[in-house]
Amino acid sequence: MVHLSTTNGANGGGLSPARTTVTATSNSRPPDSTPPEPTPPAACLSVSLVIPVRNEARNIAWVLEQIPDNVTEIILVDGHSTDATLTTARSYRPDIRVVRQEGTGKGNALRAGFLAAQGDVIVMMDADGSMAPQEISHYLHFLTNGYDFVKGSRFVVGGGSLDITRIRSLGNWFLLGVFNSLYSTHLTDLCYGFCAFHRRYLDHLKLSATGFEIEAEMTACAMQAGLRIAEVPSLEMPRRSGKSNLHAIRDGIRVLRTVLITNNSGTSGKLAQRIQQRRRVASAPVTTALGPT
Repeated sequence: MVHLSTTNGANGGGLSPARTTVTATSNSRPPDSTPPEPTPPAACLSVSLVIPVRNEARNIAWVLEQIPDNVTEIILVDGHSTDATLTTARSYRPDIRVVRQEGTGKGNALRAGFLAAQGDVIVMMDADGSMAPQEISHYLHFLTNGYDFVKGSRFVVGGGSLDITRIRSLGNWFLLGVFNSLYSTHLTDLCYGFCAFHRRYLDHLKLSATGFEIEAEMTACAMQAGLRIAEVPSLEMPRRSGKSNLHAIRDGIRVLRTVLITNNSGTSGKLAQRIQQRRRVASAPVTTALGPT
């Protein structure tokens, strides 16, 4: 792990790349891939922004209004909204692409959006107004300066949260400790869904999560794939309207299981995979074959 520290500004979006703290892994790139061509300047990159939505009519307008001009494609993955989310979104941004989610869960939605994305870079963020789209340029800076995967952190200098509860903070602290121990890293945030990465590495991530645990799975898979990871400051704001679908304990257990399973080269990963296989066998329907009477 390499720590790059410089003078920091105030918390929040709009931080210039020269005024942040960056935590970067020193991983090499995937051994089974050919060396990538030099990354062009940010101005030359096409950027796909993937936003999962479900009944976010009161929030989506604010998010779309804040998206910077360097985003070339906006993909809304609609999780069966029953309100005016899509109507509102199209009234503000007629150019959005809508992907209809076939399954359920945040992870399922994001994976559908990633597959539909056409940009050189994929950025993911929430639709509830808790993340500042202005920070996207900050992420792009590091993707054009040698990094493959950039994740936001609320807990490095320059980041912060105006929304995190004590139980979520404790859960993140525990899960982060497990992750750092298993992967020999020094990350500062695990359960935060503001990330960006080069689309050419999507296949290396091998994502399978269906719920909120996809945020941890992406980081774990990026580590396993040998991607160079930068962790940059991000400010989490309160959800503008409505209630979150996150359940701290239930989703925390899913994150823990994902972190253990994804660490497939270690003892914990093999043990977790065996436990999962046994659970599948135990829950499988039993068919009894009766012979002739």
